Amino acid sequence: MDIRGSIRKALGGGLDISAANPLPVDTSPGNKTPLTVLDEAAIAAATTTTLGHCTNIDLAHGPATLALTIEALYNAAAVAGIRLHIRTSYTDLASGTHTGGMAAALLTDANAHFGNANELVGLTVHNVTDGSSGPITANTLTTITAVLAGGIDNLWDTNDEYFIVGAIFDTEDFDVWEPQFAAGAFVRETKVYETDPFVMKVLVENLDAAQPVTDVLVVATIGA
Repeated sequence: MDIRGSIRKALGGGLDISAANPLPVDTSPGNKTPLTVLDEAAIAAATTTTLGHCTNIDLAHGPATLALTIEALYNAAAVAGIRLHIRTSYTDLASGTHTGGMAAALLTDANAHFGNANELVGLTVHNVTDGSSGPITANTLTTITAVLAGGIDNLWDTNDEYFIVGAIFDTEDFDVWEPQFAAGAFVRETKVYETDPFVMKVLVENLDAAQPVTDVLVVATIGA
C-alpha cells in the first residue's frame, strides 16, 4: 500500500507535504447559533432588569465560543447610557421546602439564599406538593411573593416542596460592561466571553435618572 501516495492525493494535491505545500488547516467558524435572550421595548429611568427578563444562556454542554451583542436606542434627552451586568451560576434551579406556617400566601424557606432583593421578579415558582405555580413579584433572601394558581388550595403549607428555574445566580457580577453612549443615538456592540460557567444571564441597567432607554435587545451567539 502506497501510504505516501495516498497522503499526497488526499492532503497535498498530489504533491509532497512541505513548508511550501503545508497540510490544510480548517479555519471555518463552525456552527454558530444566535439566541435572543433579552428583548425589552423600554427600560424605565434608573431601573435594572431582573433575572426573570433574561433567558438562560446555557453553557453546560461546552460550547466553544460565546459572543454577547447589545442593541439599544437612547433618548434624545438622556445624559447617561446603560450598563450590562453579566451573572453566572453553577445551576439554573432553586429548590427546597416551605418552612413557614400552614395556608400561607408567602413562601418562606429559612434555609434558602434567594440572592439580592427582587432579582427573581418575573421568574415562576412552582409548588410541587400543591400542584400550583405563579409569577414571582418580590423576593428577599428567604422569602418569595407570588400569587399561586392551578393547585389544590394555591397556598403554602409547612414542608410543601418548591422549585424555581432560572434562579440561584451569583450576587456579584461576572463582568460589567458599558456600551458607548450618545444622546438620541442607536448603539449596537458585541463582546466575546469565555464559556467556562455553567449558565449565564444578562441584567441591563439604565443609568439615566430621568429618561427611558428603548428597543433593548441582547443576543447571545453560541459557537459549537
